[in-house]
Amino acid sequence: MKKTVMVTGATGNVGSILVPILAARQDCVVTAMTRDPVKNADRFGPAVQLANGSFEDISTLRAAMPGVDTIILMAPPGPDCVQQNRAIIDAAIQSGVKKIVRISAIKAAKDGRTENTRLHGECDALLQESGLTYTILRPNYFMQNIFMSLETLKADNCFYAGMGDGRLAMIDIRDVAESAVTAAMTDQFDGEVLEIGGPKSINFSEVAEILSDVTGRHISYIAVSPDDVRASLLQMGLGEWMAGLLAEYSAAYGDGWGDLVTDNVDRLTGHPARNFREFTADCVAPLLS
Repeated sequence: MKKTVMVTGATGNVGSILVPILAARQDCVVTAMTRDPVKNADRFGPAVQLANGSFEDISTLRAAMPGVDTIILMAPPGPDCVQQNRAIIDAAIQSGVKKIVRISAIKAAKDGRTENTRLHGECDALLQESGLTYTILRPNYFMQNIFMSLETLKADNCFYAGMGDGRLAMIDIRDVAESAVTAAMTDQFDGEVLEIGGPKSINFSEVAEILSDVTGRHISYIAVSPDDVRASLLQMGLGEWMAGLLAEYSAAYGDGWGDLVTDNVDRLTGHPARNFREFTADCVAPLLS
C-alpha cells in the first residue's frame, strides 16, 4: 500500500528539492501544502497533489490532512514558529496522522545559543510530547547560503561573512532533503533526534580556497563582525528579527559552535554527505562561469 506524505514548506529551499524526490517514488502519494495552490499549480507536475494550507488557520490545515499518513514539517524561521508548529501538530493529531518528520535546526534546545535555537527547541519538545511517531532532523549551516553572496562573487570575486575563523560542518540542502525522505518512508529512525551536517568542518577561508580552485577565479573571504552583519542586512531591507538572528548565528559559528561532524547523513541516505567541493562544482561554478 502506498504511503501518503504531506510536505509543508513545499516551495521553500528544502521543500522544492524534497517534493520531486518523493514524487519520483512508486511507493507514496505526495501532497504539497502551499498558501497559493493556483500560483503553484504547475510547479511540481501532475504527480503531486496541492493542498491549500496556512500555519495561521488550523481549519485549512485539517482540511489538507485527510488520508495523510506522514507529514514532513518545515516552517519558516520567525518569532511565530512555535505557534505555527503547534497548529500543525494539533491538526495532525485531530486528523489521524501517524508520524511527523520535523526539519529543526542545529543543536535545538530550550536553553540554546540563539533565539532560533531556543524556538526550535520548543518546537521539538512539542512534537516529542505529542504522542505522534516522530523523527527530528537538525541540519547544520546550509552550503546554499553562499548564494546570498552571488552578487559580490560575480562582481568582485569576494564574499563577506561574520563567522571569523570558526569551523562548521556545513551541509548541502540536497542531503537534508534526501535524509527527510528516508525518515518519512521508513520506520528505521522513528523516535530519533539526529544532528546532520557535512563530512568535515571547514572555515570560510577554506571555503574561499575551494571556490577559487573549482571556479578558476581568485575568490577572497572578507571577515566582518556580527554587528556589521546585522547593520548590513538592515540596510538591505531585511527585518529587525531576521537581521538580529543572523548576527547571533554569526557570533555562534565564529566560536566554533557549528564544528559538529556526524555520520547521520550516511546512516539516513546510504551515501556520505556531500562535501563543499562537490557542492561548488555542481551548484556554484555554473553560476560563475
